[in-house]
Amino acid sequence: MTDSTSSFRWIVGGAALLALAYFPTLSAPFDFIDDGNLVYPAPAGTTLREHTELWWHRVTANVEHLGPFRPVLWAHWQVQANLFGADSQLWRLFRFAWCMLAAGMLLWLFRELGIPPVAALLAGAAAMWNPYRNEIWTSLTLSEGVVMPYALFALISARKASRSEQPLWWDVAGIACVLIALGCKNTFAAIVPAQIALRIWPEGTSLRDALRKHRWRVMLFALPLALPIGHFIYFKLNWHAGQYATHAPSATQLLRYLVCLKGAIGLDFLGVGIVLAAGVVWWRRANPARKGGGFSTVHPPPLRAGFAHSPALLCAALLLAAGIVVYLPLNIVSGRYAMPAVWGLDILLAVMLAALLKLPVGALRSSAVFAICAGLVIVLLVNVNRQERTANRARMLWQVVSHLESTAPEGATIAWISGDPSAGELGAEEGIHLQWHLTQRGRPDLRIALFDSTEQPLSRVELPPTADEPLFRVTATAIAPNRTWETDRSFTMVYQFGRKRYDCHVSRRLPSPRFADEETRAEVGRLFTEMVTPPEPADIWKLDCW
Repeated sequence: MTDSTSSFRWIVGGAALLALAYFPTLSAPFDFIDDGNLVYPAPAGTTLREHTELWWHRVTANVEHLGPFRPVLWAHWQVQANLFGADSQLWRLFRFAWCMLAAGMLLWLFRELGIPPVAALLAGAAAMWNPYRNEIWTSLTLSEGVVMPYALFALISARKASRSEQPLWWDVAGIACVLIALGCKNTFAAIVPAQIALRIWPEGTSLRDALRKHRWRVMLFALPLALPIGHFIYFKLNWHAGQYATHAPSATQLLRYLVCLKGAIGLDFLGVGIVLAAGVVWWRRANPARKGGGFSTVHPPPLRAGFAHSPALLCAALLLAAGIVVYLPLNIVSGRYAMPAVWGLDILLAVMLAALLKLPVGALRSSAVFAICAGLVIVLLVNVNRQERTANRARMLWQVVSHLESTAPEGATIAWISGDPSAGELGAEEGIHLQWHLTQRGRPDLRIALFDSTEQPLSRVELPPTADEPLFRVTATAIAPNRTWETDRSFTMVYQFGRKRYDCHVSRRLPSPRFADEETRAEVGRLFTEMVTPPEPADIWKLDCW
């Protein structure tokens, strides 16, 4: 068996193992985060030209309403919607396969950077199972999940080309993947410096010599950056309220982003193991000939274990630095926004684990390995718990959709009382996607009206305003029956063996007392009139007495 065949097999096997963490997602329904307007196909009979026009309309509308220019991402969404229809199981199966592809690309990149298989698998598990960024796989449509295989393959191609006697096709593939990645999300421009460094600066070469030899290639690889730069200029010149806002870089955003990276690398769960591993590697470097503690002087000192991966360290540093820079103009963070900067930390973790596993077997090394593995078990459990929580919330909201579409009269308006979802309340975005799900499922006549927790109207560009009086009221907390509302239906999803739950309550408006009194008076008046009005003479014979 050749080395390439063996490497291919362990990469495929490792990718399948890493992706298995998301096996529970296969039974999850569509969510209420992004799925409401992305998973439904175009009407039957739509021509290719109409598909293209619809795609371009959505691309330009995305720019107009939010600002991002994402033509490749919209192409992904539209092709999948028309291939899979509104079948959540097909969508989930494809996303699971895409997750496995992304995991395989990550392991392949580790291999190209010289990381041994075991260290690569441990670092890959820390990256793919991290609950802080697992939303890109529990959700069906988030851009980071779509772009991950392309971006990683761009780095792999650069590393392959630098060592190939015929690098042309690797260069073409790498540039094409960067263009695709930028067409999904502009912030992945952060991979270009690492791509250039891996391509032009092999081991044993000075930077000056590398630039002298590859100056035209550097310009060629940097050319795709014209797309995000041009888009940013257009965005700033045409910005209007409702779009994403950019600001001057600040220390506050830097600190916010560093905290984001802390969560994305999993320090909350792996911190003890990482500190132990780093300490053991450092101690062994400082005491290469020391006996005891499980180390033997028979083995060569592993001081250069980390430096053997100079391309890995260079790639990691550039990904981390550029990934931080591209998010400094924003004032928001999210677990998925840590990409691609967090890939630099993933590579550094893999390098450290490689150095640790090269040490002679001993108590300290075993303790560090055990702490890392124990942390990964905790990461996996927390990840699965978050998947269960996300799926159960979606199942509860789908019960609301089914109830409303089957019982609400035509043209009914539904008040959606929103608040903080982390506190168990309903989110405004969930109400927006509930409207889109209802529309796509054949009830466009139903109107969702958004209200905040104080029941004041919310204005969102995604939903047109309505002045109609709501017939239904949806909230996370039950209300006591009163003269205005009565309980119509309550929904509950219990998870974590009964320890946690989601609640949602639908109320129906009672007839107004004023209208009820008028109807009663009209009926009483009609009966009284019939009692006191004598019958026509021709009908007297029908009466027993008169």
